[in-house]
Amino acid sequence: MTNKENNISQVFADEKNLRLLINNTDDPIWLVDTSCTIIECNESFKKWVRHFIGRDLGKGDHVLNNGLDKLYLDKFEMCYQVALNGKALKSVEDMQVDNQLRYTSVSFNPVFDDAHKVIGVSCFARDITEQRRHLYKIEEQNLALREIAFIESHKIRGPVATILGLAQFFNNDDITDDVNREIMDGIVTASKQLDLVIREVVKKSNEIGPLP
Repeated sequence: MTNKENNISQVFADEKNLRLLINNTDDPIWLVDTSCTIIECNESFKKWVRHFIGRDLGKGDHVLNNGLDKLYLDKFEMCYQVALNGKALKSVEDMQVDNQLRYTSVSFNPVFDDAHKVIGVSCFARDITEQRRHLYKIEEQNLALREIAFIESHKIRGPVATILGLAQFFNNDDITDDVNREIMDGIVTASKQLDLVIREVVKKSNEIGPLP
């Protein structure tokens, strides 16, 4: 086999290995040229697009002629243009999938030739719904914890201060002192207020649930 035949064989082998690599993932991957025409894409990209527009989109198709509404088209076109100007960026999209809200992170990365001229955009999408839900859960828990901290630092302080203050005036030398009765009534009232606050803290703690 000649060197030329070896080179051709290597090119086909490299292309086959590349296809195996990009198709061995559930994440959509695609590459467009400077006119936003698809140069290459994997099967996950085709499946992803087919789900949203109801038809196939692949090599040779314009990536923006995909039937999405104008809001999405305008946003994606802006992302492609930013990447074609040499700047990588990420966009998070929220879309309805099977009547459920799903979040997808889409990366747009400029592709440069040897002269450092932009010749296209490589794109990568990943479903980040679970990460988003996890983040939202943490934010909800943090909010609940801040509410509990506020209750503990403000609402509890009042009844506790009342109890400690009244206790100082208790006549230990003469427990039959009429003032003691008033003091005990005040302590009981403050204790009941404190009990209500503690119940509120417990309730909010139970609403937090387990950490994600």
